Amino acid sequence: MVISTVVLTGTVTPIVKKLYNPSKRYATTKRRTIEHASSHDSELRLLACVHHHDNTPSLIRLLDISNPTTTSPLCFYVVHLIPLAGRSTPLLITHRPGRRTSFHSTLSDRIIHAFRLFEHHNSGKVMMSPITAMAPCASMHNDVCSLAFEKRACIVIVPFHKQYWSQHGAAATANNHEALRAVNLNILRNTPCSVGILVDRGSSSSSAAVNYLSSKGTYSVGVIFIEGPDDREALAYAMRMAGKANVCVTVIRLVDSYVEPSQNDLDMVDKFKAFLKSSSNTSTKKKHFYKEKAVKNSLEMINVIRSMENQSYNLILVGRRHFSESPLFAGLTEWNEYPELGSIGDVLASGDTNSEFSLLVVQQHAFEGVKDPDSPKYHVMMMMNSAVSVQVDVVPSHHHNNLGSKVTRPRPVPVSMETNRKSRDQV
Repeated sequence: MVISTVVLTGTVTPIVKKLYNPSKRYATTKRRTIEHASSHDSELRLLACVHHHDNTPSLIRLLDISNPTTTSPLCFYVVHLIPLAGRSTPLLITHRPGRRTSFHSTLSDRIIHAFRLFEHHNSGKVMMSPITAMAPCASMHNDVCSLAFEKRACIVIVPFHKQYWSQHGAAATANNHEALRAVNLNILRNTPCSVGILVDRGSSSSSAAVNYLSSKGTYSVGVIFIEGPDDREALAYAMRMAGKANVCVTVIRLVDSYVEPSQNDLDMVDKFKAFLKSSSNTSTKKKHFYKEKAVKNSLEMINVIRSMENQSYNLILVGRRHFSESPLFAGLTEWNEYPELGSIGDVLASGDTNSEFSLLVVQQHAFEGVKDPDSPKYHVMMMMNSAVSVQVDVVPSHHHNNLGSKVTRPRPVPVSMETNRKSRDQV
């Protein structure tokens, strides 16, 4: 009996894991992105995750500059993620105004009150639905992905596992920051829509969000555009932000001579240039800018990125994944401390600067079974079936890819146009 139990357990468990894929429950056949949102979509649907109440001010600022209007309102769902330990039963609580759902809802009252206040300040433009998800960290991403699928969200915003930043650039982390980091990585792998990781380097006090709502100062947004669907998604989000009266958007395009831009990239750039012409003809004093800078290697690209840190940007948007064999990323992947932020996001999120800007790293949704001929070969696969295990290694003898697994150090090889075309056909 003991031998049969061991044999059955050893054979049935891997078979079930091989045959049953929980992510298929929220698989979709439609691109749920900001870039591919139809013109007839009257509202922008977001799902914002909160690990701690310190994440609230930065999320409120991001939602406010997303340009909610009466014609194009903002419908977002706030999900407070509470880790469970032991054999506690997972719970999914939907909060309603003026009604206490359960005793566990008191854990989210402070967060819900802050977002209710934001909804009150934007009456008729914002619709908010608070939800509390209590589950183990290993399966917490399933609740987030299921909610994003059911609510038809275009993008999921998750906070960086480092909860807040001090005035001197040092990061304060939670006791279970590695578990929260694993949750973010699993969301990146399995979510049925686009994902944005929000790194807050500004003030994290609860009064900061209220003061920002009452202020009318200019909010400066910078976008680093190189190539790929993730950069297009970041630019599409920035173009929506540019419609707000006090938001100024500056797009810096880094031209890589080794990689030929796709037609989709050129179309998105032309769309932003057309938006610049239309906004310049209006009577408003708001100005947006577009700049192109040619870079040949990673050193020149880092110099451009570091120059943006010295400017007065309140928010910087970057794409997460880029062409892996480009000389621009030859040395960056080896020293990538946080692969979930990508090469450029990891440089901007490093703690060796005193700048207090926020960073949003965007990953565009791409579902299985669809081949994009304009998409180059990336560091990571679009969708993976297995869960993520986080390993931290400080020895630069190898590096981590954008899903946290170890890979060998790549050799920087110049990419010809013919090689680029072949790699695109294989994706």
